[in-house]
Amino acid sequence: MPDMGTISRFIAENIFVSISGKQIVRCATISINKGSITGLLGRNGSGKSTMLKAIFGTQKTDDINIHAGGKHIRKPYAVAGLINYLPQWPLLPPEIRISTALKHYDTGPEKILNDFPELEEDLQLKVFELSGGRERLWSTLILIFANTQYTMLDEPFTHVMPLHRDKLKVILSREKQNKGILITDHLYHDLLDISDSIYLMKDGKSIYIRDIADLALHQYTKA
Repeated sequence: MPDMGTISRFIAENIFVSISGKQIVRCATISINKGSITGLLGRNGSGKSTMLKAIFGTQKTDDINIHAGGKHIRKPYAVAGLINYLPQWPLLPPEIRISTALKHYDTGPEKILNDFPELEEDLQLKVFELSGGRERLWSTLILIFANTQYTMLDEPFTHVMPLHRDKLKVILSREKQNKGILITDHLYHDLLDISDSIYLMKDGKSIYIRDIADLALHQYTKA
């Protein structure tokens, strides 16, 4: 597909996904806007990760409609420079060096080390030599700074130490000026801190959340 130019909004709607005869996602819709962070909340098993994979194009769906830049997109992952995605499982191959991973994603270390100078010691290490939290942090940072218009992050704060998590939130709030970001995480306070809009997955459906009172209304938090 040719260069689509700057895309201000990425919309995925009418998402239906069934796995082994069970409907996991039903008629869900979500939009990601350039210059903003969209948070996606939901309990375990609510369909968050399945929906992200469906949006990326790697999960088989019963139905889905994706529009970006006024065009219908069948497989977003195949459109150069459109979107990248951090799954729940480790992203980087265990035998690859961090310096090589940066080159693979056409991302230099300078911006990352400017915020995290302590990570310089990792550059020549292989991924399997890192702790789980450190690998998660590197994977998240690489995708944030990679040259795509949109980034989806599935539980990026998992196993990341609190100090690094706070720095990461600052970076996400800053870098949203360069792309649209969709984040899901069970640490909902972190998402509420940085998100410009919030959706809640419940019973396989997406619900737009206006404020924290809505989360209590839908029994995600206590009133």
